[in-house]
Amino acid sequence: MKKKKLPIIDKKNFPYQLAMVYWEDIVGDAGWAEIPDIKNSSTAVCCSFGWIVVQNDKKTVVMADFIFEDNGKVKTGGGYTTIPTQNVLEIKKIKT
Repeated sequence: MKKKKLPIIDKKNFPYQLAMVYWEDIVGDAGWAEIPDIKNSSTAVCCSFGWIVVQNDKKTVVMADFIFEDNGKVKTGGGYTTIPTQNVLEIKKIKT
């Protein structure tokens, strides 16, 4: 099988930081439960891994996948998670 030449990520075209983003999310249940169990419920700590494509005071958007166009540029992504920035607990940057 012939090896395909892999495109190189151009930081001018794709300036995003690869990171692990830890964040807090809501936990709920629509079923019946005892009141003491409901009182003891807590939130969940989540982790998203990918490129941070937006980070401002309202939202942090992490994208897991992207596609190289024939010209080597990136303009399509997928597998993204939009997190309220106030819910972000920590961001660990990954060197690429």
